[in-house]
Amino acid sequence: MTTVKVSSKGQIVLPKAIREKFGIKEGDELEVLDFGNEIVIVPIKKGLKLRGLVKFEKPAKEILREIRAEEEEPED
Repeated sequence: MTTVKVSSKGQIVLPKAIREKFGIKEGDELEVLDFGNEIVIVPIKKGLKLRGLVKFEKPAKEILREIRAEEEEPED
């Protein structure tokens, strides 16, 4: 897990390793998703429109809630 600080202007710096891993360069756009008590940042690749490409049977919030609940369960 990587931790970043928020500046007085509300800005954060994405660590170099994260930018390189996801191919994020200066001027690229990122989408900020609000999932209640979590924020998810997703890179938007130019010319690649994926929104609506995948359809789920449940809302994303419900899927994330289920995943978090599974992660919290103790392992045997």
